[in-house]
Amino acid sequence: MNYEKNTPQNTAAYTRDLRLYYQDLMNNTSQFNDICKAFSSGDFQRQLEMHEPMNPVLSENTLDAAYELEQYWKKFLVDLNKAMGPDDMPHLAKAANLIVDRNPELLEKTRDLLKALDTDIQQRTRETNIIIRASFAVALIIAIGIMFWFYLRVLRPLDSAVEGFHQVSAGNFSYRLPLKADNEIGYIARSFNQLASRLDTLFKLTTRLQEGSDLDETLEFVSKSLPELLPLDWVGVLFVSTDGNIQLERAYADGEPEELGMLRFALKNTLLEDCLSSGQPLHIPDIRETSLQSSSYRFLQVLSERGRRDAIFLPVTSRSPIPGVLVFATRQAHAYQTEHMELLTNLATVITLSFSRTLKLAEHARLAAIGQFVSDIAHEIRTPLATVSMALDYFEDTELPGPARKRLDLAEQEMARINRLLADILLYARPFTLNPMKTDICPILQNVINSQVPRAQEKQVSVNLTCPRPSLPLVADADRLQQIFINLINNALDAAAERSTVTVNVDATGEVLQVSVHNQGEVIPETNIERLFEPFFTTKSNGTGLGLAITRRLAQAHGGSISVQSDDKDGTCFTLRIPRML
Repeated sequence: MNYEKNTPQNTAAYTRDLRLYYQDLMNNTSQFNDICKAFSSGDFQRQLEMHEPMNPVLSENTLDAAYELEQYWKKFLVDLNKAMGPDDMPHLAKAANLIVDRNPELLEKTRDLLKALDTDIQQRTRETNIIIRASFAVALIIAIGIMFWFYLRVLRPLDSAVEGFHQVSAGNFSYRLPLKADNEIGYIARSFNQLASRLDTLFKLTTRLQEGSDLDETLEFVSKSLPELLPLDWVGVLFVSTDGNIQLERAYADGEPEELGMLRFALKNTLLEDCLSSGQPLHIPDIRETSLQSSSYRFLQVLSERGRRDAIFLPVTSRSPIPGVLVFATRQAHAYQTEHMELLTNLATVITLSFSRTLKLAEHARLAAIGQFVSDIAHEIRTPLATVSMALDYFEDTELPGPARKRLDLAEQEMARINRLLADILLYARPFTLNPMKTDICPILQNVINSQVPRAQEKQVSVNLTCPRPSLPLVADADRLQQIFINLINNALDAAAERSTVTVNVDATGEVLQVSVHNQGEVIPETNIERLFEPFFTTKSNGTGLGLAITRRLAQAHGGSISVQSDDKDGTCFTLRIPRML
């Protein structure tokens, strides 16, 4: 069209137009050909200068419009080539006239294609929007579903778990979580329920042990409750006797009492002795094999004969009046795993302390019964003793031969000793009543020492008192304190060597008064030291064995304690500790 408006006027101008207009015409027709080929082939990679294939899916209307444009273009191109003539001298003027004449129709065909493309794009846009909205809706529904699933499967079970932990921390060990999933949350719930069940069993066990005082009931409860925590079908308790043996006191098999008779075993060189010495649980993974290792393992042989294959020994020594061993056994060999040993190790202190308390309650009940019995017997004995004493008094005023007089004196001495023994028994058997008031410990000690001067002079022993201050007030029963000091100083004088010194020292550090009575007599054997405060234990030929037992009870009644140390270097020292309570 530019060429039609600017027709060259000479040959030079025409040559110029060949270089400009003709070449531009060839470029445009080539480009138009490429566009038509792209629509017919469906590949726009080269036209769009893309490195990857571009094959859009076009609608039927767009393809029809592209086809009509392509057909018209082919015809237009044939007519254009005819109008131009040969390539060496093309007739640009004719070509320009043809182009101007045909351009409106070509433009219309092109606009139809563009309109079809625009319609196709709008349709695709609407479809894309629908897909996007649908995808968003689906994604939203999926997200809501995931959140709801997460709430049902994770958050709500975790809330239940948190509530469970609150319940257990508040002491409700019977609380259980519902098991609704076989996943990590379900595993947490199962682990929590197992923990709560063990805590519940342990709480009931310790409560029962602390409440009970009957050994049979306690063992029966242990045999029925502990299987929830570890493999167990046999439980028994053995106590150490004073003769160095150990005796099976009670046994329960499958929750029922097992009658085994009186079974006593030598304790030395046995695993029971090792358990008591170490103070730790001892595991015997194969009873049958272990029992064959030594003839001294008689108790293991008894367990093996009754079909038990695995056992754990638990020592009962801490604060127990009688050392013993609790035995847990099962018919399965190697049944007790590491977790069971860890569980028993963690529970050992609780079980042994609780079991020791059960033994203490039983021991106290036994001692109370014995005390009541002894008190009744003492009262009954006093009546005939009074009659015998009056008879001896009658013979005191009678002329008797020499041998008869000696027998009478001996009988009177024995009567006096029996009366002292009965007095001590009644004093030990009765509950103490104190009359506490403000008093001073130094004058009390001085009065006791003054009363013992004749005995001290008889043995040529001096008694020295050391008080840090002239007055050391405290709240206590002065008569009972005097009774304590009389016993301690009398014992010191009895044990002191001739021409030695008994020292009494008072230490008033803090809120506790400490009185030490020290003598340089013979050393007390270690075996006797452990039994000094036992009732009726004595090393004196004419002693009752109740003096130190009463002294200890009096000290404990004041909230204090008494201890003893004895060695070759420092001699023997009894130490009384009593709070001042001012």
